[in-house]
Order: sequence, then structure tokens, then C-alpha cells
Amino acid sequence: MYASSSRSIKLIRIGNLHDDDPCPPCDCQDAISVERPAWTDDNVARRFWNCKNSLSAEGPKCKFFMWKDKEMEEGYYKEQLRKMRFELKRKEEFSEVLKVQKKLVKLQQAMEVDKQVFETQLMELTKQNRMLKCGIFVMVIIVITMWLK
Repeated sequence: MYASSSRSIKLIRIGNLHDDDPCPPCDCQDAISVERPAWTDDNVARRFWNCKNSLSAEGPKCKFFMWKDKEMEEGYYKEQLRKMRFELKRKEEFSEVLKVQKKLVKLQQAMEVDKQVFETQLMELTKQNRMLKCGIFVMVIIVITMWLK
């Protein structure tokens, strides 16, 4: 019932293994295989093994793949798992939205504080600007008065 997968032949091994079964060795012998859950619609929570090199950044180095569990028949339990998976995704998305909203509130608070600081600085600069204009006006009057004498 087992079919070996290699780099040239891409067959899938299917087994009926138990929870305590050790991870089988992968074909590349570079690394041990890793147990992972599948979360596709067809294989909801179905466990499988594959080489940990199969998900490397450079691309899959090893094509080892083997199902740990038998495929679940269509029916109530498989549908319940799909619904739970959907709810989990919805909650994760909601959680992400909440995180973004919290960041937004913090940014708005920081922006409000900065706005108050800038408004205070603007008022101070406006006051200094008026004083400089008055000083320039007074100096012009003095120069004109001295020139007229």
C-alpha cells in the first residue's frame, strides 16, 4: 500500500498510522520528516509528514510526503471541522482588525498630542512674529524721524 516518492517519481505514500508512530525518514536523508496538519477543504485537520526541507526559501529540496491519517469520509464531522476552521479564520481576521484598530487609536492619540505641541509652538512663533514686526515698525519710525531732522 506504500508507494515511495523520490525526486524523479512523485507518488504519495498513504498509511494508517497511530499517534505514537515515529516520523518516517524522508527520502533525501538530509533532515527528518515533520508532522503537519492539512487545513484544506478536502483534508481538514488531516495529518501528514513531509520533509522539513520541502518548505525552504530556495524552493522544495525534497518531495517526501506521506499521509499519517486516513482520509475522513464526507459527513457530519468533516463538515463540523470545516465550520470550525472557517470560524477560526474569521476570529483571526477579527483579531487582526482589533490589533489594527488599537494601533490606529494609539496613532490618533499621539497625533493629538503632537497637534497640541505644534499649536503651542505656532502660537509662540506668531507672538514672536508680531513682536518682530512691531520692532521693525518702531525702527523704521526712528530712522524716518532721524532722517527728517
